[in-house]
Amino acid sequence: MPSPPADPATAAALDRLRQGVNPFASQVTTVGTAEESLLSGVPAFAAPQLAELLEVIGQYRAGTATTRAYPVIGDRGAGKTHLFHTLRAELRRQAAEAGDETLLVVVDRLSPGMDAIDYLLWQIVNHFLAHRGDGGRLLGDIAGRLTARLLGEALRQLAPHQRAELTPAGGFWSKLGIGGGAQTQARLDAVEKLVQACGVKHPTPDMIRGAVDEARIKPETALGVVVQHLDRTESKDVVGWLRKELYGRLALVVLLDDREPFQDLHQGDIEDAPANVKNAGNLGRRLLETWLELLANLSIPVVVVFDQLEDYVNSPDKEQERMNKAFFSDSTAKFINELRNVCLLIFAELGFWQDLLNNAEGYVRERLTQPFILPGRPSKSALYMPVKAEPGVVVELIRQRLRVHYSDLDLTGLDDTFPFDAKDVKKFAAEPSIRLCLRAMGKRYDDIVHKPAPIGPGPTLPPTPPPPRDLKRVLAELWKDMLVRAERDIENEESVGTPFIPKVQNALDGWLQCLHQHRLTGSGAWQKVELVTNTKLGAYGYLTVIRTDGPNKPGLGIAAWLGQAKGQPYDLRQRLTYFKLNPCPINRLVLLRQDGEAALKGQATKDAYEKAEKEGRDVRVVPYEPRHLHALMAFTPWLQAASAEVAGAKETDTAADTAFRDYLAELSRELLGWIDAWRLPKGKA
Repeated sequence: MPSPPADPATAAALDRLRQGVNPFASQVTTVGTAEESLLSGVPAFAAPQLAELLEVIGQYRAGTATTRAYPVIGDRGAGKTHLFHTLRAELRRQAAEAGDETLLVVVDRLSPGMDAIDYLLWQIVNHFLAHRGDGGRLLGDIAGRLTARLLGEALRQLAPHQRAELTPAGGFWSKLGIGGGAQTQARLDAVEKLVQACGVKHPTPDMIRGAVDEARIKPETALGVVVQHLDRTESKDVVGWLRKELYGRLALVVLLDDREPFQDLHQGDIEDAPANVKNAGNLGRRLLETWLELLANLSIPVVVVFDQLEDYVNSPDKEQERMNKAFFSDSTAKFINELRNVCLLIFAELGFWQDLLNNAEGYVRERLTQPFILPGRPSKSALYMPVKAEPGVVVELIRQRLRVHYSDLDLTGLDDTFPFDAKDVKKFAAEPSIRLCLRAMGKRYDDIVHKPAPIGPGPTLPPTPPPPRDLKRVLAELWKDMLVRAERDIENEESVGTPFIPKVQNALDGWLQCLHQHRLTGSGAWQKVELVTNTKLGAYGYLTVIRTDGPNKPGLGIAAWLGQAKGQPYDLRQRLTYFKLNPCPINRLVLLRQDGEAALKGQATKDAYEKAEKEGRDVRVVPYEPRHLHALMAFTPWLQAASAEVAGAKETDTAADTAFRDYLAELSRELLGWIDAWRLPKGKA
């Protein structure tokens, strides 16, 4: 019997689908913004877990929770990452609609040897120094709230004559015909109005500058009021000095729109600090504590996220994997023991999490399994993902995937399940994970959309099985998409300078670690790849080292020297200190600089470079192009998405691992060529 003809609307929609890609064939949506994900637009999925995570974060906003870990556990493919994306979108909505900000720090990587506390500080600082996007908005919000609070308190404590002196006599007031006592009262009224403006719930920098201007007070004068207030109220010890410096420089951001002193403080600018501060030691740790105290006072929760924990620690090298697990466990315990008011969200695969707990030290296991309490519910030590998707979620997922990939497709008059039917939905909902549900959708989609049409009155030809997925093509599409996202993210940065260095070094370390694990090392073997850190150097204290002569022998150091202005001698000297460490971690140093050796045009910088050469140091300043930085920042998210694709492909494709390794080699050809050249003595590369 021939298949009954489809109605015109359905036939037209199917024709449109045949012209495009299968929207259910990829684990990661490669269309739209970086926030698009498997379950984008499907709030019903894991709704109880989402509600509980928001409630947990709400406790930190209210200041009623202590630092602890909140594991989010589920089988592979259960939708943990997509729950995280939904959570982040909801937190952004809360910030936009109600002003309830959240500092969300997504951990890039944690390399053994890196100080966990120092890493968290730089994650926070880099987030704020982004100038645009979430970080720029949040810095403005924090600075605005703090400055309004300090300015309001300072003005309230001034005597009437001191308030009146904030604006010059005559001038504007005289033009209004106000003089003598009336002029003084008008000036006092203007200051009082400014005090009231400082008391609004969520003052922005623009609002504060506008209120200061309306009161006819110079911004510099208002800043002086804040600084004098801090001098009177803060102690002379290290904590008081850091608080005064941080708060004063945030006020500079608001009142004079000057971010440079704020940036300088986080790059180790303490030349003017008193001796007791300079000699205190561990200033990075103390600065982080000052930040956490401020954020808690402003009711801004600090949420640190490990997404897909297994990706942070897994390694083909069993010894390296053991070290990674131990480092994660120790770092997490350190967060919990030593920091206040930090919420740790850990998204992990069920079997991996259980194995990690079973092999952890007792004190670590206790901290990772501390129960937490939500009102009206029994205590629990973890949140567990749903086992499978409900039919309603499946239907929403179908519609969302079609909307993302086919925005021009008119779905009017079509069933909510199009192109599937009710029986299909029932089968999809029976799958044991959301990932397997999606794969079933992809296979059924090909059967429906690409089946041959009936010819004349004859029987319908049997459907042709879809060709096997071209994994290399999928990996290439993912790479293209991640490059676009990385380029957009970097373009949104007002400047890619010193505060961006830790992120670049972590990205480079991740790429080199992946190459090392897959034994793709160019002309010769690498004994070890590691990220060497020196917390005393701030952002300059990150160096990626490839050890070619032995796991403990000095190796090739690679450091990002970022910035658009001419190279500064201070920047160069900080990197050269690695040659003087004992034991010395490097025998040669490559500095990646966009303008290459043109960075040495300043006489002091040139002198520092030539002095290092005379001392026998192998130092090279190597130019890079913007595309190289885009690729570097795209690699880690690409690797996460590609790993999920390879894991799924291995169920039906025994050559999936080989295809991944081949594409990784192709992707890394230029990078490996650079490293091979750097391994040669200077002048022979």
